[in-house]
Amino acid sequence: MPEQISDLAIIGGGFAGAVTAIKLLRAVAAEGGQAPLSIRIIESRAEVGRGIAYSTDNDEHIVNGPAQLFGLYPERPAHLTEWLAANAARHGWTPPPGVDFAEAFPPRRVYGSYVQEELAQALRDAGPAASVEYVHGRALDLHTAGHGYDITLEDGRRLAASRVVLALGLFRNAGESFLSPAQRAALGRRYIDDVWNAHAWKDVRHEQDVLIIGSSLTALDAAFNAQRAGFGGRFHALSRRGLLVQPRRQLAPWPDVLDGKRLPDTLRGLLQATRAARRAVKAAGADWQQLPPAIRPHVPALWDKASNADRKRFLRHIRPFWEISLHRAGPESGKQLDRLLAEGRLNRLAGRIRALRPAGDKVAVDWSPRGEDGVRTLLVDRVANAAGYEFDWLRIDDPLVRNLLARKLVRPHATGFGIDADPATGEVLAPGVSQPGSLFAVGHPLRGAVWESNSIAEQVAGAGNTALALAATLQAVETL
Repeated sequence: MPEQISDLAIIGGGFAGAVTAIKLLRAVAAEGGQAPLSIRIIESRAEVGRGIAYSTDNDEHIVNGPAQLFGLYPERPAHLTEWLAANAARHGWTPPPGVDFAEAFPPRRVYGSYVQEELAQALRDAGPAASVEYVHGRALDLHTAGHGYDITLEDGRRLAASRVVLALGLFRNAGESFLSPAQRAALGRRYIDDVWNAHAWKDVRHEQDVLIIGSSLTALDAAFNAQRAGFGGRFHALSRRGLLVQPRRQLAPWPDVLDGKRLPDTLRGLLQATRAARRAVKAAGADWQQLPPAIRPHVPALWDKASNADRKRFLRHIRPFWEISLHRAGPESGKQLDRLLAEGRLNRLAGRIRALRPAGDKVAVDWSPRGEDGVRTLLVDRVANAAGYEFDWLRIDDPLVRNLLARKLVRPHATGFGIDADPATGEVLAPGVSQPGSLFAVGHPLRGAVWESNSIAEQVAGAGNTALALAATLQAVETL
């Protein structure tokens, strides 16, 4: 039998799940903190509030923006800066010399502590009528019940909740066609699937060549973990287009790229406006990095008004260029990247892997350069998978995802990314949902509904909107 019914169960206790709880607790506190509220956060990791991104203990893995942009409260832009000034030293970190807290890019482990401490503070501020229970476990199934939903965990426990938030986070892109489970097993420790696992890099100091599949920020994380383990050899970064993550330069947005009152109606119109702005930047001898921050504030409105056909064209043709332009390396990471390039220790390759094979004490990487049919072979000591994540729920190999689809509690978004949901609130739109206002999603599952839902600012805003919608449903129940 299920345990006591909670008002809300949040499946996933990473960043998005923790921030949703924070925002809901803050909404309760704003109403005087008198109404009872019980929240369960179900998380398979040992700690809530960290997820994949903030569980790393490597201080070279930093947040992807200055502290002044990463606070949990947009209405209080200095919140994180002030928290760091008061608490960073206690967590064993100080900014680089000459950099103040507002402009600093703190380690992700420190940022995870900020989220955890803010969750604890939000619970205290919500008063004794509010409770948060952390459930360590992995959710495998969700199905409707008279009280709302029952959740089945991997160990057989069943939890009951009136409402559920899906904060499932990221799913690794493990379904590479060039590597079967048997081939993966044959490679053993020479294939690293979790690049953040420090133990996976054991003995890499004795090796000469590491292939990193991918060339984004995750690839940098892999390189930094390898170097921390003593690796002094050469990295080979192989991606489809060979686009390498760029060092971030903090610059003012280029003016007049888009008019918020007259945004382009089509992808073609957006590209024309962007190209015109790029030409103006070049003619002025300015920096192209002034363009992404000029476009980004308009992305939610652009995505909302775009047709599904244009969204799919963006995903097929523009997405890699947009993401490599937007998600850039922080200053300290950028310096390390420049150093690797200057020392000739980073070999950038564009192409597709055909096969990975054991070759004595090496790994033979069969790959085809971009635009070529022929196959070349590269011998390396180790391969690290930094290829990114899977957003197509029909391809995700996870029991909870499969069960949600089978029970029609979710349906794939028309773009093929994430699930269908109301972009304004995160409320899940699917025929199996028990009743309106009972099932929501935050963060990465909304990638198709809200394109930048994987970024901090958008996740904070989305969690806030979902919390307000939840608070409204709770208040409606209380008044019955």
